[in-house]
Amino acid sequence: VFQNPFDTLNPSMTVGRQIIRALEIFKYGNSYAEREARMLELLDLVKLPRAFADRMPRQLSGGQKQRVGIARAFAGGARIVVADEPVSALDVSVQAAVTDLLMEIQRTEKTTLLFISHDLSIVRYLSDRVMVMYLGHVVEMGTTDQVFAPPYHPYTEALLSAVPIADTSIQKEHIVLEGDIPSAMNPPSGCPFQTRCRWKDKVGGSLCEREVPPIRTMANGHQLKCHLDQSVLDEMTPVIKLAAE
Repeated sequence: VFQNPFDTLNPSMTVGRQIIRALEIFKYGNSYAEREARMLELLDLVKLPRAFADRMPRQLSGGQKQRVGIARAFAGGARIVVADEPVSALDVSVQAAVTDLLMEIQRTEKTTLLFISHDLSIVRYLSDRVMVMYLGHVVEMGTTDQVFAPPYHPYTEALLSAVPIADTSIQKEHIVLEGDIPSAMNPPSGCPFQTRCRWKDKVGGSLCEREVPPIRTMANGHQLKCHLDQSVLDEMTPVIKLAAE
């Protein structure tokens, strides 16, 4: 499922024909009639009227186009579906509906959904396990509850601080990253996050600048890629909490 639904559909083909084309690529069915019947079932699955099969992409809204993209992704009965920022190009009012649809189809089809996003509020809502990456490195991995609670990797901590929260009963620590933003083409030596890490002075011997930290597995299976001592990690406090706490 691609990021921008406005550029992923062929403007010269009907919605139904594009879904049938996906079924042909996945070698579904032995005849056109079977693929056409499956195409109509997929429109039902993504909650679009069957009459949309004869529509052109220009006649659809952004949310409707993304639903067609989801139908194509699930057309072949895939065991794993990759959704790359599938709601970032949509209006906020449409994002929740498309996210709920993805979760519903994932449960119905029993498919593993690899959801790529920078929006941690959506990630927390739909994920069972979370992997945080920085400059191509996996810096933290665990269940949703583990990643969204301390101890954090310093980059995860900064990401959580950037989540917009309108609820006045929620208190959020304000973290501003300083230092140089590294180039992905010419990454820094040592830890990939060391040029912006506010915890680096807690590690002695310039270790962060010299060595890439190993993956550390906690007792509960939570994994961090960081040189910070366990005693420092244990001192971390929640970034987001109720104001009364």
